[in-house]
Amino acid sequence: MRPIPSLPQNDSPTQQQQRLTTLTQERQVYAYNFDSRLSPLGIAAQVPRQDNFSFVWLDGIATTALQLLGNVLAIGAKLFDNGEAIQNDAGLSETELRRVEGTYRELTDGFSRLSDRTSRLHQAPRSPGVALIAGVIERPRTLLKAAGQKLEETAGVAIVSELATQAALDAPAIGQDILDLVDTLLKKLLSEAGDLFLKYLGLYGKAASLDNYTAQFSLLQPPAVASNYETDIIFARMRLAGPNPALLQGIAALPEKFPVTDAQYQSVMGSQDTLARAGQEGRLYLLDYAVFQGIPTGQTSGGQKYIEAPLALFAVPAANQADRKLRAVAIQCSQTPGRSNPIFTPADGTSWNLARLHVQVADGNYHELIAHLGLTHLILEEFTLSTHRQLAPQHPLYQLLTPHFQGTLAINNAAETSLIAPGGPVDQLLAGEIKASTQVSIQAVANHSINQAFLPRELAARQVDDASKLPDYPYRDDALLLWSDIRAWVSDYLAIYYNDDAAVRSDYELQAWVKELSSPEVGKLKDVGEDGGGIQTFEYLVDLATYIIFTASVQHAAVNFPQRTIMSYTPALPLAAYAPAPTSVEELPARTELTHLPPLQMAFLQQAVTFGLGNVYFTKLGGYDTYLHEPWFADARVWPALEVFQKRLRTTEREIGQRNLSRIPYETLLPTAIPQSINI
Repeated sequence: MRPIPSLPQNDSPTQQQQRLTTLTQERQVYAYNFDSRLSPLGIAAQVPRQDNFSFVWLDGIATTALQLLGNVLAIGAKLFDNGEAIQNDAGLSETELRRVEGTYRELTDGFSRLSDRTSRLHQAPRSPGVALIAGVIERPRTLLKAAGQKLEETAGVAIVSELATQAALDAPAIGQDILDLVDTLLKKLLSEAGDLFLKYLGLYGKAASLDNYTAQFSLLQPPAVASNYETDIIFARMRLAGPNPALLQGIAALPEKFPVTDAQYQSVMGSQDTLARAGQEGRLYLLDYAVFQGIPTGQTSGGQKYIEAPLALFAVPAANQADRKLRAVAIQCSQTPGRSNPIFTPADGTSWNLARLHVQVADGNYHELIAHLGLTHLILEEFTLSTHRQLAPQHPLYQLLTPHFQGTLAINNAAETSLIAPGGPVDQLLAGEIKASTQVSIQAVANHSINQAFLPRELAARQVDDASKLPDYPYRDDALLLWSDIRAWVSDYLAIYYNDDAAVRSDYELQAWVKELSSPEVGKLKDVGEDGGGIQTFEYLVDLATYIIFTASVQHAAVNFPQRTIMSYTPALPLAAYAPAPTSVEELPARTELTHLPPLQMAFLQQAVTFGLGNVYFTKLGGYDTYLHEPWFADARVWPALEVFQKRLRTTEREIGQRNLSRIPYETLLPTAIPQSINI
């Protein structure tokens, strides 16, 4: 049972000394590492045992890995026809064909081993997600038998047979096996042998048509966006309900570097509207990807990668119009206007489509490096570390926040050591060289004002808070409901322990916490605390705690889960272009887009990474007691407030459901679809 919370200034001297002793120990456990790929940001020097992935989380990872592996094996099974010798349709040598057979066998065995460990993780039958695709393994078994091989002699089946005769392994060992297997299988697919395998499957090289990208979804359901991503309606809507829904900026007038004319504007918005009128009425909106100007770009097996620093103009029709949805007006593919950098409008046909693709590339990179990695994962790393280092376990804020940090240090460690490592998925998929891409994330954290990121302030600063000017903004509308729910809960909870502002100011653990967070040498977060330093008022403490919980849950959900529902279909949001942006508004051949899209092997990797990251849901907002044998909050005074919070979330769920009946459904921020913490 957790201790009943208390403020340090209210404890006895003996209790205060005990708190100090505990914190001294915790500072050793939760030490900073300032010499990593994310330097000068501080990250955890190690992942403490209690912060490692839970077994339920591991089950979700294993299930997702099985879905992805089953998908690629199903594609392969179509080509290994009843065990007959594989044909040389891919132009491979005899030696290469044998390597393809070997890779197929290794992946098949890996599937079997991973499936077995998943079923053993909790000494229970396979979860429905695994059972759904477990039959895929029977096809490779049949093929191996038909090829004249004894099934028992294959490495994977030998391991499975051995495990079947052993006593149950302990869960930690199985969990580590799962992580190791997933890592091994991913590396196999990214290896030279994996390249040959993908070539044989027709998942390598330039696509001949968009159908090649859809064909990558054999057992997986293609995202709905695969059928409509090329429309301007969906292009505009992604600014409001896509993976990166918090970048659009309201403007009163266009910047000089983006000289859209009234004629160009009116070609989309009609002759009765003008730029000046729209700006005056607050109906103009801008995307500006200046952060990518001049970024060094990388190369992959698919060739040279490209990313532009585009500008894109959007507008909302006037108040007297029936349809007031956001519309895409114009795109300029770099920051400097000129003859070789024209302004494109929808009237420009295929060249507009290509310019739109380059905006999507920039948006995908901004999403992954800034909105996702920088402003959720890395920001929460600092709050997680400082909370453990400066707040004793009996501190009320510690007990409120730590459920929202579950898995964060572990997933961030995995990102730092694997995802953003040289040669890793981010290096291969995103447009920039890995050091340059990482620097974008680091700089985003350094520039991020915590105080200005409180949701109501953030929306007002972007001039997107007024629903009369921007009526259809699902992210804003749903996020505000959740911010309100969380803030009310935080206020109710903290009011149990803080009677007034004086209690806040006297809380020396709280003041040490905010001091470390804002320290240029330690937490390095910008604009944390009130004027004069520290935390002076109860209301500010409520706002800050609300921001932390909101970022860990709602904001991360907003940017993470559309990876599966949108980004796993590469043409909808490619993470790199493979040809430079168009330099003329002239009509282009219809197939030109295919030369700009990532090659199929990169699309396959993007599918695997984004589906994997967007398919694991562990914990649920408001479910503090889930997977526990006792209430998380030991103080019975908290329970009524928690019940009210959970009731508010149910009301919000119904409200969002009602909204989805009259808009293109936006389900990302349904409370039941929001985990408590950043754990994937």
